[in-house]
Amino acid sequence: MRLLRLLAQVSALQFTIAIFVSALGGVCAMGAIICVLESLRSGNILWWEFASVAALSVVIARFSRATLGGLAAKSIVRLRRRLVRSLLRVPLVDLERIGPTRLLVAFTSDLASVGSAVRNLASLFASSAFLLALLAYIGWLSPTIMVVTSLLCVLCIGGAVVLRWLENRHRRSGREAWDSVLHAFNMMLDGVKELQLNRPLARRVLLSFEERVRELRRSSGERARYTDLVGAWIQAMFYVILGTAAFGPFGDNASLRLDFGLLALLQIRRPLLSLVVDSRAFVEASVAFQRIVEVGLTLAKDEHERDGGQLPPASSRGWRSLRFQGVLFRYEDENSEGSFTLGPVEMTLRPGEIVFIAGGNGSGKTTLAKVLTGLYAPTSGTIVFDGYAVDDANIRWYRGRFAAVFADFCLFDGVVDLQRDDLDHEAEQLAIRLKLDRLMLATPESSSKSTAISSGERRRLALLAAIIEDRPVLVLDEWAADQDPHYKDVFYLEILPRMRELGKLVVVITHDDRYFRTADRVLWLERGEPPIWRSPASFAGAPEVVTDPGDRGTETMGIRT
Repeated sequence: MRLLRLLAQVSALQFTIAIFVSALGGVCAMGAIICVLESLRSGNILWWEFASVAALSVVIARFSRATLGGLAAKSIVRLRRRLVRSLLRVPLVDLERIGPTRLLVAFTSDLASVGSAVRNLASLFASSAFLLALLAYIGWLSPTIMVVTSLLCVLCIGGAVVLRWLENRHRRSGREAWDSVLHAFNMMLDGVKELQLNRPLARRVLLSFEERVRELRRSSGERARYTDLVGAWIQAMFYVILGTAAFGPFGDNASLRLDFGLLALLQIRRPLLSLVVDSRAFVEASVAFQRIVEVGLTLAKDEHERDGGQLPPASSRGWRSLRFQGVLFRYEDENSEGSFTLGPVEMTLRPGEIVFIAGGNGSGKTTLAKVLTGLYAPTSGTIVFDGYAVDDANIRWYRGRFAAVFADFCLFDGVVDLQRDDLDHEAEQLAIRLKLDRLMLATPESSSKSTAISSGERRRLALLAAIIEDRPVLVLDEWAADQDPHYKDVFYLEILPRMRELGKLVVVITHDDRYFRTADRVLWLERGEPPIWRSPASFAGAPEVVTDPGDRGTETMGIRT
């Protein structure tokens, strides 16, 4: 079982001690009851024995719960660390298909289920030991009744397991319904401005949300029905066990000897109920593990990841070319109409070059940027950077060549902390030109969360951070879309030419055809067709035929008017 293997990895010794102590606590709890019953049956007052065993039971129960509580905390911390690290290994296209809602549920609810199962181990092993000690005491009084009681306990547990299995059929649909409710709620949070402005839209969204809530209620109701049946089944079997021991055909001698044993049998419902109820946490943990695996994440033990050490480090200023050789990317959707194909792309990019990527909406500009940066793996074809073919073994090395600001960029709290003392003179001057100098004294939290900072300032801060990284290739996705005319001029007429002078390859996705003259080349995309090169001058007049200057003597890729 995954959970037990995880606990053994966290601390095998601590886990073993916790199990042993929990079982010992269950035996001591039953021992205290036996001391009372034997005192009544034999007439000998077992006061000290009772006090010692009862005190030991309390201390052991507290120790076992504290031990397993600490083990649960360590386990959850380790699982969350592995989960976050595995996010960096899952292909981006898969993460985008899964969506943030399901990933958030995996990080919160699913891992919380695992922690709950760990904490319930103390009760589970204590109840098991308590039940075995109780049956042993019954067997000492009457072996025949003990055998019958044991068989009835097995029947009780087996029936509860069947009901749990029937319940689990609705457990999965309930989790999916919960994911759907969370997705609808997140969508409402993202679009609260539109909903407040548009009452008819708000009513439609609320109706959709209520429909999802009703589906969740229906799934929860089906699951609760079987949960109630489990409790009723255990209650019924308790009466069967008690009635069989009291009125069963075991002979007068057996009945007389079990007079005080019947008092012990009154305790049997508690361990049976605990065994079944606490095992529910393990079923939920199993479902949580399965859901985490289904979204492509892994909770396996961390392995040493290769970081491209087999390749010689590429100098930021000494590389020669980046080539696409028949690179094609195909995005498959369950709906055939949603499938998308980009390419094949044949091109060579070189340092000290500014390349614009332009085209219609949905033509694949951002997709091409993600393929270029190694975030999307090509469906076919090869990317060659400075003579090295990019593959799974060196993909991290390749991604390290890029600094990028995508349209949906993120400024991380406490990470992107730009302070004046950390900037060289040129970067400080750039910060002043972008009017970011007032943010240099701000905390990272205020830089990324404060409502006083506009989206344009956030984007300029992201650009400054990307430039300071000093990577060989800079990729910018619609960076100037929400900038004032002044900052567009600074970006296109000052920053980009300076990056060219520094020997950077700059790839810019843009619709600002007024600034196309800044680029050395423009790669034009249309949905469903191969990319074509156009010269910047072609956007001011008639299109011109342009060859890829990286392929000496290569035929024209084509022109689209």
